[in-house]
Amino acid sequence: METHDKILLAGELLVDAAKTYRAGETNIDFAKSILLAGAVIGIVAPWLEELGGKPSQTQLAGMAANLKGVPLTNLPLNEQQKEIGKSIAFYRLTYNSLKHAGRGEKTKPSDDRFFEANLKEEAYYLIGNAIDDYNKLPLSRQTINTKLSDDLLTLLQSHWAAL
Repeated sequence: METHDKILLAGELLVDAAKTYRAGETNIDFAKSILLAGAVIGIVAPWLEELGGKPSQTQLAGMAANLKGVPLTNLPLNEQQKEIGKSIAFYRLTYNSLKHAGRGEKTKPSDDRFFEANLKEEAYYLIGNAIDDYNKLPLSRQTINTKLSDDLLTLLQSHWAAL
């Protein structure tokens, strides 16, 4: 059995998400990109938070709260987290819709079969969030120089664009 570095695996998942998106012609291609990029965020974001950083979706959620006129700094911590959680749930709606059917008491799986989304647009934004988060990782110079693929380095160093 091998030991795997989830951060390195996430980097290659990110490359695959971007390649699949760029070559994408069907909703299946864009759904794959969403699932891959969402997995990257699921790996990278908790590590960023543990290190005291803010994942891109958390930053967007804070901006959304400010735009709504909700002063997060004046709220108790549990209310801040609740408000940010609402926005993050919105940003991850398509990813979560693809990933699973409802298992909770609120939604039956049979009621969670269909959803509306522009998969191409959602994939684009989710890949962008994943790139932003990956770029925030405090990777050593040695890791960057010896472990990250050329494709990943190119993706991380270029402005994310579909083409």
